[in-house]
Amino acid sequence: MSGRSLRSRIILSRDTLVGLLIVLLCAAICVGLGLWQYGRFETKRDTAAVIAENYAADPVPLAEALPDPAQPLAANERWRVVEMTGSYCTDPECVLYVRNRPLNSQVGFWQLVPFTAEDGTTLLVVRGWVPAQETASQPLDPPAVPTGTTTVTVRMRPAEGTVDRQDPPGQVQTVTPDVIAAKLPADVGDSVVTGAYGELAAEDPEAARPQALESPDTSLGPHLSYAFQWWIFALFFPAALVYRTRKLIQDAESEEAVPADGARAGSRGAHEGEDGDRAEPAAPLDGSDGGAGSSEAVGEVGSPAPPAPRREHRPVTAEHDRRRRARRRSHDEEEEDALIDQQR
Repeated sequence: MSGRSLRSRIILSRDTLVGLLIVLLCAAICVGLGLWQYGRFETKRDTAAVIAENYAADPVPLAEALPDPAQPLAANERWRVVEMTGSYCTDPECVLYVRNRPLNSQVGFWQLVPFTAEDGTTLLVVRGWVPAQETASQPLDPPAVPTGTTTVTVRMRPAEGTVDRQDPPGQVQTVTPDVIAAKLPADVGDSVVTGAYGELAAEDPEAARPQALESPDTSLGPHLSYAFQWWIFALFFPAALVYRTRKLIQDAESEEAVPADGARAGSRGAHEGEDGDRAEPAAPLDGSDGGAGSSEAVGEVGSPAPPAPRREHRPVTAEHDRRRRARRRSHDEEEEDALIDQQR
């Protein structure tokens, strides 16, 4: 079988084709996971860019950051610094606490209070973090909400989604303005901005406030390196299939070459055997031992033959054995001719 047909038989074999399908599937999964990780990297990169641009920028009016209070906050307006002048709602029904909010590996509450600006717009403001009591799921010694006219500087955050949980009195699970508005007094709830809320940055005049929240995370994480790792894994599977197929072809070619070499060696042995058969010495005509008869004949005709020199033993090869037999045949023929002449 030719080398090309051997390679074609292995490449188009069932095992190779099944391996190819598995390789394509595994490579596609790795590529997909790499794209997913790269997408997460792009999301973090864009978020970090928005934070870097808006977090420490100069404050703007609320209407500039959120033109429509009922619409969700735009992605490029997140963390935008907004300044408002007005007053907090100090009614007990207005001061709420958002549950299960971590800070420095501790779980506590956010103090959430509506702030009504001079133009009548109300924005929910997170004033800070309050620790929880050790024996009850209640805020521990929260500071009082300031009264009177106040100027607040907040950073805009998008409204959160809802969860299917029962809210304890004075507490909420998430900062969802349209849901919270229904729990506030009517004169406040009707004017609440539903597309966003604010995180307090500063108050003027200053007042006691809960602990400030942590700055947003701007790290990009390991997602980009994970993406490249998955893509490298995707290249591993085709490389492994190519290596396996190449190894199978090399092994098959080696196995095919061994019988051919053996056949040639056997043919040479057969020819040498035929030469050896032809090299066998002819039998004496009178049936006697050729060697003894030859010695007697030579002794009668002439002087006795000198003893044969002792030869050194050497390894006998096939070619050497053939030549030695040929020489022996010629010597025997000469002795046979001498014996025939004597009989005559």
